[in-house]
Formats: sequence, structure tokens, C-alpha cells
Amino acid sequence: MSRITRRSMIIQSAAGALALAGCKHMPTGGASGAAGNGTKKLGLVYFAPEEAGVNCMNGIWDGLKEQGFEKDKNLTVLTSHANAEISQIPMLIQNYVSQGVDLIMTMTTPVLTAACSAAKNSKVVFTYVYDPVAAGAGSSFTSHLPNVTGVGSFPPVEDTVKLIKRLIPGVKSVGTVYNNAEANSVKVISVGREVFKKAGIKLEEVTANNTSEVFQAAQVACYRNVQALWVTGDNTALQSFDAIVKATKNAHMPLIINDPEFTARGALACVGLGWYPPGKAGGILAARVLKGESPANIPFQEVAEQKLVLNKQIAADLKITFPDDILKAAQA
Repeated sequence: MSRITRRSMIIQSAAGALALAGCKHMPTGGASGAAGNGTKKLGLVYFAPEEAGVNCMNGIWDGLKEQGFEKDKNLTVLTSHANAEISQIPMLIQNYVSQGVDLIMTMTTPVLTAACSAAKNSKVVFTYVYDPVAAGAGSSFTSHLPNVTGVGSFPPVEDTVKLIKRLIPGVKSVGTVYNNAEANSVKVISVGREVFKKAGIKLEEVTANNTSEVFQAAQVACYRNVQALWVTGDNTALQSFDAIVKATKNAHMPLIINDPEFTARGALACVGLGWYPPGKAGGILAARVLKGESPANIPFQEVAEQKLVLNKQIAADLKITFPDDILKAAQA
């Protein structure tokens, strides 16, 4: 397994929210094609539009371009998303299989999991995934499905717990909300459960089966005698992120997350991943496959750029003071 790890710490205020510009919202199961006389055709499937995904896609297109594949020139690109409905994903994958695209690219764990089952005879490259092994793409980064390769990016759970302890002295219990039908979330929560336990902190888990259940789940978590709420990169939770923010604000509860792009929308802080580098790495792998390399011969990669993001406005609202060393780290 190759590993690319880079750390860049940034600070962001609540006013600096990232826009969804460039991410076209299509109906459930919808698809759009980039017109062109491309010699290759690529089909991209993702869970639903959101900020971090936009950064990842930008990386994908740049990685492909760097390797000689450019949209509307020598590459025809089709994109579709499931509108946050896991049940819709297999249909989108099957659509690209039936079209005979040269490559299927997947973003998010639910989409990769579906592709492993529905696209067994198609070449698949993934990115925007926490743990491809947990998603069912193989038994290890070097022993995997012969038609699949890509980029995994696991979140910094231990550093997240350390930050929570620094920002909330004496913390005894932390709540979390996730969809236990998402393999990525199950994996991260299982790791987090042990890390919190070693730190002497109880993790209170509340599950939400779909986006409509997230607000209530967040409310339940906030009132389980916890001192903070932690939300990792669960696709269902992030699609209802504003509902989580509403619940934490009503409970006067600090929210700690692992996705930097969402911090300005109401989280106190984030120890997370930048998604442009994994996207670019995925684009480079996609180019290699389009040029003829077999995915079977390409080990999975781990690409993680860690970012610390602090929200000063939320800190002021909660009367929390960021320690000087954390402020300095965020500015480094």
C-alpha cells in the first residue's frame, strides 16, 4: 500500500462557508453527460451533492487532465448521483454498465459497495472513501477485486478525541449520529468506540436510517448527558448537517466533525481530511486504467491530508476559548 500523508492546518470562520458552485443537483437517478468527441467514456457516480464532494471532483478532473485526459476533448464524462438514497445507487451503476463506459468512477463508500456487486465485469476506480476494505472491495490494499482500484482516506480519529479533550476539559461522554447501513460509518465508529474508551470517554451512539431521521437522532444524542457531539463523514448525516447544527445549537452543545468543508456551517472545530488530494490521486489512477493498466495490478492507495479548522464565532457563542497552541497549530 502506498501512503501519501500531508498535514496542512487552516483556520476558518463561520462566515467562510464553501458554496456548492459547480455541483449540479439532478433528480434521483439522473445523469448528465459532458458533450464531446472523446475517445474514452467515463461514468462517475456519487451519493449526493455537497461541498467536500465538489473539492474531490475538482481533484479528479485535474488528475485526469495532468495525465492527458480532458473533459470535452478526449474524454466524455457522464455523472449521476443517488440524491442521498442508498437504494437508488445500484440502478445508477447498472446504467453505466449497460452503456459500456470505459471506466466507472465511484465516490463515497455506499457507491463503491454497490459497484463491487453490480459492476463485476467493468473497470472501477474509487475515491472519497474511508476504508475500501470495509466497503467490500478486497481483503487488503494489495489483495482486492481484480476490476477495482482506487484511493482510501481514513479520518484522524485519535487526533479528534485529543482535540475534544483539549476543548472540553473534563469531558466524560460524547454523542454521535450515523447511519449503520453505511460501512464507512460502521468502521469509523468501531474505531472511535475504542479510542474514546481508552481516553476514558463514553461514546453515546444514535443511528439514523435516512436523512429525515437525522434531526431527531441528533436531539436524542444531545440529551444523553453528553458534553459534545461528534459527527464523522457519514453520508446520511452530512446531507442533513444543518439539522445537526440546529440540534446542537438548541442544546448549547459543541459539535466536532471530520469534514473541514462543513465547519463554517456551525461546528466548533474539525480535525479532518482535505478531499482535493484524494480526488486528484483518484484521477491519476483513473488515467492509468484508461491507458490500459489492469486495476488488478494497481494496489489501493491511502491519501490523507489532515486539516485543523476552527470556528471562532461558534467558540464565542459557546464561551469556549481555543488554547494558544491550538490556534498556532491552526495557523501553521
